[in-house]
Amino acid sequence: MEPVLQVKNIAKEFPGVKALEDISIDFYPGECHALVGENGAGKSTLIKIIASIYKPTRGEVLLDGKVCNFKTPKDALDAGIAVIEQETSIAPHLTVAENMYLGCEPKQANGLLDRKKMEADSQSVLDEMGLEIDAHTVCDTLTAAQLQMVEIAKVISKHAKVVVLDEPTSSLSEKEIESLFEQIKKMKAANTTMIYVTHRMAELPIVCERCSIFRDGLKVAEYMVKEVSEQTIVNSMVGRELGAYVKPEHTAKEEMLRVENLCQKGVFENINFHANAGEIVAFSGLVGAGRTEVMEAIFGATKVTSGKVFLYGEEVHIKDPADAINRKIGLATEDRRRTGLLLKKTIQENVGLPNLPFHAKKGFVNVPWEKETSEDYMEKLKIKAPNIQALCGNLSGGNQQKVILSKWLAAGVKILILDEPTKGIDVNARAEFYALMNKFVEEGGCIIMVSSDMPEIIKVADRAYVMSEGHLTGELARDEIDELHLISLASPVSA
Repeated sequence: MEPVLQVKNIAKEFPGVKALEDISIDFYPGECHALVGENGAGKSTLIKIIASIYKPTRGEVLLDGKVCNFKTPKDALDAGIAVIEQETSIAPHLTVAENMYLGCEPKQANGLLDRKKMEADSQSVLDEMGLEIDAHTVCDTLTAAQLQMVEIAKVISKHAKVVVLDEPTSSLSEKEIESLFEQIKKMKAANTTMIYVTHRMAELPIVCERCSIFRDGLKVAEYMVKEVSEQTIVNSMVGRELGAYVKPEHTAKEEMLRVENLCQKGVFENINFHANAGEIVAFSGLVGAGRTEVMEAIFGATKVTSGKVFLYGEEVHIKDPADAINRKIGLATEDRRRTGLLLKKTIQENVGLPNLPFHAKKGFVNVPWEKETSEDYMEKLKIKAPNIQALCGNLSGGNQQKVILSKWLAAGVKILILDEPTKGIDVNARAEFYALMNKFVEEGGCIIMVSSDMPEIIKVADRAYVMSEGHLTGELARDEIDELHLISLASPVSA
C-alpha cells in the first residue's frame, strides 16, 4: 500500500527554538495515525506544516507522491488536507451553516449565494452525526463542546483526503465522543487518511492503528498501537518510567466559601455548596450541566437571579471580576486561548495583568515588579520558553496553563477556580500541574476544580459535587468518589 501523505526530513526552527528536527512519517489510506508526545514536543508544529500554515526550515511534504508547494492553508484545503484544530476557528457571529461553508460557499447560476443548499447540506451533515444543532443557529450561542462538533462537521462535509484531528475530544461529552468515533470509522471505510493528536492514551486503541512518539522536536519511536502497552507509549514520551501518581492526604481547615440557593434563571438553580482552605473540591457532570456558569457567577462575570455567597462566613456581593480579584478569588477559564490569556502579549505582561492595580506606581505599570515576578514564576513553575518576552500564543498548552496559574499565584489569590485545567495537556505536564495544585492547598489555599475527566476527579479531589441540567445532584466524600457514583449522579434522571 502506498502512503497518501508523507513528511520527509522535516525541520522547523524559530528564533532561539528548534521545534522539529528530521521528522519522517508515512500516513496511509484508511488508517488513523496518532501523534503522541508531551506539550511542546512538536506535534502541533508538524500539523501546521502539513496544513501549510508554517513553512518548514528543511524537508518536504508529499501528497500522492508529489511534493506540496502550497502557498496558503486554503491551497492545502483545496488539495484535500483538512485540519480540525484543538482551538476552534469558528466565526461567532455567523450561523452554523455559514461557518461550515465559509470560503467555499455554493453559488446559484446568477452568482448569488445559494443559501438554501448551504443550509440543507449543513443540516444533513449535522443530522447524520446525530447532533442536536440547528444549521440556522448563530455560533456565539453555542457551548464550547457544540462549537467543537461544528468544527468537526465542517471538515467532514468537505470529504477531504487527509483529515487532521488535534485533541478533538478535549471539550466533548461521552455521547459526542461516541459520535466522533463513529464518524472516524466511516472515514476509514471511505479510505480517508487521518492524523490524530491526543493526550488521552485510552483513545489510541479505539481509533488508531499506528502512533508516532515525539519528544523535544524529535520522532523517537513508531508503533503499531495494538502491539504495545500504554505504559510503553508513555515511557517513550517522557524518556523514562513515569511513577504512579499518589493522591495526597489534605487536611481541610476553615471554611473559605459558601454558596446558598444560588440561582440564574434558565441556567442553574438552588446551588448549595461550601469549600474549605486546604482542600481540592471538584465539580463533575456532563457538558452543559451548568458547572462553568456557576463558577462564572461566583467570580462576578455574570449576574445571578437570587442566592447568597459567603467569604469567611461573611455575606458578600461580588459585582464583577475586578471585585472578585480584590477579594483574592481567581478563575482560570476553560477556554484559555480566548478568555484566559492575551495571546499576542508576553509572559511578563500576562503574569502582571491581574496585578496592575496592586503594584502600579502613580498610575503607571510597575515594569520592574512585573519582570522580577514573571521570571520568578517562570523558574518555579518550569515554564518552557526562551524568556519572559515570549508571546503566550507561541507556547504549548501546558505552558500556557502554567502562565495562567502564575498570574493568579502572583495576585496572591486564596480561592482558585480551575475550569477544565488539564484540557489538552499531556500526561507529564498533568503530573506537574497536580503537584502545583497540591502545593497551593497545602499552603492554605482552596481549589475548586471543574472537570469532565472522571479519572482526574478520582485522582485529585478531596470532595466532589455533581451537577446535572442546572441542578446539584449530590456531594461525594473522598472515599465515595468513583466512576459509578459520578456517572449515576450526572445522569439527567438523577436531577
